[in-house]
Amino acid sequence: MKIDNLLDVNVRSLDLIWNNSTVKGKIIDISDDIFIFEPESPLEILAGAIVKISDGNDTILAKVLESSRQGMKMCTECYVVPAKERREDVRINDKIYYQITFVCHADEKPSMLSDALQRIQSNKLIIDSFLKGKYGYPGIDEIPYTSEAPFNQALWEINRKLDLLIHMFLADEFRDLMKKKPKDVNISASGIRLISNESFEAGDLVELSMILPMVPLLFIKLVAEVIRVKPITSYETNRWALAARFIKLDPDTKDDIIRFLFRRQREMLRKRNM
Repeated sequence: MKIDNLLDVNVRSLDLIWNNSTVKGKIIDISDDIFIFEPESPLEILAGAIVKISDGNDTILAKVLESSRQGMKMCTECYVVPAKERREDVRINDKIYYQITFVCHADEKPSMLSDALQRIQSNKLIIDSFLKGKYGYPGIDEIPYTSEAPFNQALWEINRKLDLLIHMFLADEFRDLMKKKPKDVNISASGIRLISNESFEAGDLVELSMILPMVPLLFIKLVAEVIRVKPITSYETNRWALAARFIKLDPDTKDDIIRFLFRRQREMLRKRNM
């Protein structure tokens, strides 16, 4: 995901944080997930180092590709050392199918949140009635980012294949999403950053429908609160970069997202190391 979709690169200066040191600088060139960071003071960082870059509100990880007189060439990076982070903190850049629907503004949230959560939970109970009654779920002692027991993994995949088939036949939203193109997101177990063609306000409540690229595909629907919105200037049409926090995720959905994050992260790291 491009850095100007994740951070406000037009601020007076960005902070680069590495090895307990902070250096201010700016972004002078952006191409896809590659960008050039120009520090205000000399800084020697070897290629391959992982640094943090912050605009004062959000922080991302970036990998140093090379250094030159023009600055440091970097690429946006996901969390690469999951053992040192909480499961909820793991965040990746990916392309997924998603649809965002406005629910209400902040002042209507107390009355609308309960109804939105109930709609999603009712749909999930229908799906669970097909799955849990016959197969059950993997053991609760299974941790998504450790070695998975073959039996639990096979059982989980059976559950998800049934889930996928049920949604394919019962959910109009699933079919509608599959007709769209996957789009860039930055996602964790606690929230998401994405690009919207519609403008929202901080505090707005939205419903998110997502198909995560796993085998089998993983369909998730949840409620989120918009935290930040900023216009994107790198496109000809009006678009907004939106950060949202998931609200009251049920444990099964949260575990599914975490499983997706770690599995996709391992795939990305393998491809990058080839």
